[in-house]
Amino acid sequence: MNGMLRGDAGAAIVGRRFPTIAANSLAGDMVTLPDAAKGLVALVAVAFVRRAQEQIDSWTDRFTAAFGDNPRCTVYEVPMMDGLMARVFSGSIDAGMRGGIPPAQHSHVITYYGDLDPYLRDLGIDDRNLAFVYLLDREGIIRWSGRGFATPERLEDMVEVARALLVPG
Repeated sequence: MNGMLRGDAGAAIVGRRFPTIAANSLAGDMVTLPDAAKGLVALVAVAFVRRAQEQIDSWTDRFTAAFGDNPRCTVYEVPMMDGLMARVFSGSIDAGMRGGIPPAQHSHVITYYGDLDPYLRDLGIDDRNLAFVYLLDREGIIRWSGRGFATPERLEDMVEVARALLVPG
Protein backbone atom coordinates (compact mmCIF):
# COMPACT_ATOMS: atom_id res chain seq x y z
CA MET A 1 0.00 0.00 0.00
CA ASN A 2 2.99 2.31 0.28
CA GLY A 3 2.71 3.00 -3.44
CA MET A 4 -0.85 4.22 -2.95
CA LEU A 5 0.15 7.45 -1.26
CA ARG A 6 1.45 9.38 -4.25
CA GLY A 7 0.62 12.71 -5.73
CA ASP A 8 1.82 15.87 -7.30
CA ALA A 9 -1.29 18.03 -6.87
CA GLY A 10 -0.55 19.04 -3.32
CA ALA A 11 0.87 15.85 -1.81
CA ALA A 12 -0.53 16.89 1.58
CA ILE A 13 -4.05 16.09 0.35
CA VAL A 14 -3.27 12.46 -0.45
CA GLY A 15 -4.75 10.36 2.34
CA ARG A 16 -7.57 12.83 3.05
CA ARG A 17 -11.25 12.37 2.22
CA PHE A 18 -12.28 14.13 -0.99
CA PRO A 19 -14.30 17.22 -0.05
CA THR A 20 -18.05 17.14 -0.60
CA ILE A 21 -19.11 18.71 -3.90
CA ALA A 22 -22.83 18.79 -4.65
CA ALA A 23 -23.88 20.00 -8.09
CA ASN A 24 -26.09 19.14 -11.03
CA SER A 25 -24.82 16.80 -13.70
CA LEU A 26 -25.28 17.60 -17.36
CA ALA A 27 -28.01 14.92 -17.26
CA GLY A 28 -29.90 17.14 -14.79
CA ASP A 29 -29.40 15.01 -11.67
CA MET A 30 -28.01 16.28 -8.37
CA VAL A 31 -24.71 14.47 -7.74
CA THR A 32 -22.73 14.59 -4.52
CA LEU A 33 -19.09 13.57 -4.57
CA PRO A 34 -17.51 11.54 -3.14
CA ASP A 35 -20.77 9.81 -2.09
CA ALA A 36 -21.83 9.07 -5.69
CA ALA A 37 -18.63 7.06 -6.14
CA LYS A 38 -18.84 5.12 -2.85
CA GLY A 39 -17.73 1.53 -3.34
CA LEU A 40 -15.92 2.38 -6.58
CA VAL A 41 -12.42 3.41 -7.53
CA ALA A 42 -12.99 6.85 -9.01
CA LEU A 43 -10.89 9.26 -11.00
CA VAL A 44 -12.19 12.79 -10.40
CA ALA A 45 -10.96 15.56 -12.69
CA VAL A 46 -11.41 19.19 -11.61
CA ALA A 47 -10.90 22.19 -13.88
CA PHE A 48 -11.66 25.91 -13.87
CA VAL A 49 -11.04 26.92 -17.48
CA ARG A 50 -12.22 25.46 -20.79
CA ARG A 51 -8.69 25.10 -22.13
CA ALA A 52 -7.93 22.57 -19.37
CA GLN A 53 -10.11 19.95 -21.12
CA GLU A 54 -7.16 18.57 -23.09
CA GLN A 55 -5.30 18.13 -19.81
CA ILE A 56 -8.27 16.25 -18.34
CA ASP A 57 -8.49 14.05 -21.42
CA SER A 58 -4.79 13.19 -21.14
CA TRP A 59 -5.60 11.47 -17.82
CA THR A 60 -9.15 10.20 -18.30
CA ASP A 61 -8.50 8.61 -21.69
CA ARG A 62 -5.83 6.33 -20.19
CA PHE A 63 -7.94 5.55 -17.12
CA THR A 64 -10.92 4.68 -19.31
CA ALA A 65 -8.75 2.53 -21.60
CA ALA A 66 -7.50 0.57 -18.58
CA PHE A 67 -10.71 0.39 -16.52
CA GLY A 68 -13.64 1.51 -18.67
CA ASP A 69 -15.15 -1.99 -18.75
CA ASN A 70 -14.71 -2.49 -15.01
CA PRO A 71 -17.98 -1.84 -13.14
CA ARG A 72 -15.95 -1.10 -9.99
CA CYS A 73 -14.37 2.00 -11.59
CA THR A 74 -15.78 5.36 -12.62
CA VAL A 75 -14.73 8.79 -13.84
CA TYR A 76 -16.22 12.18 -12.93
CA GLU A 77 -15.35 15.53 -14.45
CA VAL A 78 -16.08 18.62 -12.37
CA PRO A 79 -15.94 21.98 -14.15
CA MET A 80 -15.91 24.62 -11.39
CA MET A 81 -16.93 28.24 -11.90
CA ASP A 82 -17.39 31.17 -9.57
CA GLY A 83 -18.76 34.65 -9.95
CA LEU A 84 -22.15 36.11 -10.61
CA MET A 85 -21.80 35.96 -14.41
CA ALA A 86 -21.13 32.21 -14.35
CA ARG A 87 -24.21 31.65 -12.19
CA VAL A 88 -26.38 33.89 -14.38
CA PHE A 89 -25.32 32.04 -17.52
CA SER A 90 -25.09 28.56 -15.97
CA GLY A 91 -27.93 27.22 -18.13
CA SER A 92 -26.21 28.37 -21.31
CA ILE A 93 -22.84 27.11 -20.12
CA ASP A 94 -24.28 23.67 -19.30
CA ALA A 95 -26.13 23.55 -22.64
CA GLY A 96 -22.88 24.30 -24.48
CA MET A 97 -21.10 21.52 -22.57
CA ARG A 98 -23.92 19.07 -23.28
CA GLY A 99 -23.51 19.80 -26.98
CA GLY A 100 -19.81 18.89 -26.92
CA ILE A 101 -19.92 15.86 -24.63
CA PRO A 102 -21.40 12.47 -25.58
CA PRO A 103 -24.77 11.93 -23.84
CA ALA A 104 -23.50 8.72 -22.22
CA GLN A 105 -21.10 10.86 -20.16
CA HIS A 106 -23.58 13.56 -19.07
CA SER A 107 -24.33 11.91 -15.71
CA HIS A 108 -20.59 11.99 -14.89
CA VAL A 109 -19.96 15.66 -15.67
CA ILE A 110 -21.10 17.80 -12.76
CA THR A 111 -20.82 21.57 -13.01
CA TYR A 112 -20.25 23.46 -9.80
CA TYR A 113 -21.17 27.16 -9.59
CA GLY A 114 -20.23 28.82 -6.33
CA ASP A 115 -17.47 29.72 -3.90
CA LEU A 116 -14.24 28.06 -5.00
CA ASP A 117 -12.01 29.02 -2.08
CA PRO A 118 -12.78 26.00 0.13
CA TYR A 119 -12.08 23.61 -2.76
CA LEU A 120 -8.89 25.37 -3.81
CA ARG A 121 -7.64 24.99 -0.24
CA ASP A 122 -8.94 21.47 0.45
CA LEU A 123 -7.70 20.05 -2.87
CA GLY A 124 -4.29 21.73 -2.86
CA ILE A 125 -5.05 23.69 -6.03
CA ASP A 126 -2.59 26.48 -6.67
CA ASP A 127 -3.13 27.23 -10.38
CA ARG A 128 -6.61 27.55 -11.89
CA ASN A 129 -5.18 27.19 -15.40
CA LEU A 130 -4.35 23.53 -14.77
CA ALA A 131 -6.56 20.47 -14.53
CA PHE A 132 -6.27 18.49 -11.30
CA VAL A 133 -7.06 14.78 -11.06
CA TYR A 134 -7.66 12.71 -7.94
CA LEU A 135 -7.87 8.96 -7.62
CA LEU A 136 -10.29 7.99 -4.86
CA ASP A 137 -10.54 4.69 -3.09
CA ARG A 138 -13.88 3.01 -2.41
CA GLU A 139 -14.41 5.19 0.69
CA GLY A 140 -13.70 8.51 -1.02
CA ILE A 141 -10.14 8.89 0.26
CA ILE A 142 -7.67 10.52 -2.14
CA ARG A 143 -4.96 7.94 -2.86
CA TRP A 144 -3.19 9.61 -5.78
CA SER A 145 -3.23 13.01 -7.48
CA GLY A 146 -1.98 14.62 -10.66
CA ARG A 147 -2.08 17.98 -12.41
CA GLY A 148 -1.65 19.53 -15.83
CA PHE A 149 -0.93 17.24 -18.74
CA ALA A 150 -0.28 13.58 -18.05
CA THR A 151 3.15 12.12 -18.71
CA PRO A 152 3.72 8.44 -19.54
CA GLU A 153 5.34 7.91 -16.12
CA ARG A 154 2.49 9.56 -14.20
CA LEU A 155 -0.11 7.64 -16.21
CA GLU A 156 1.49 4.33 -15.35
CA ASP A 157 1.72 5.43 -11.72
CA MET A 158 -2.02 6.26 -11.74
CA VAL A 159 -2.92 2.91 -13.31
CA GLU A 160 -0.71 1.02 -10.85
CA VAL A 161 -2.37 2.73 -7.86
CA ALA A 162 -5.85 2.11 -9.31
CA ARG A 163 -5.06 -1.59 -9.80
CA ALA A 164 -3.87 -1.82 -6.20
CA LEU A 165 -7.11 -0.17 -5.03
CA LEU A 166 -9.13 -2.82 -6.87
CA VAL A 167 -7.49 -5.70 -5.04
CA PRO A 168 -9.89 -7.00 -2.40
CA GLY A 169 -8.57 -6.52 1.05
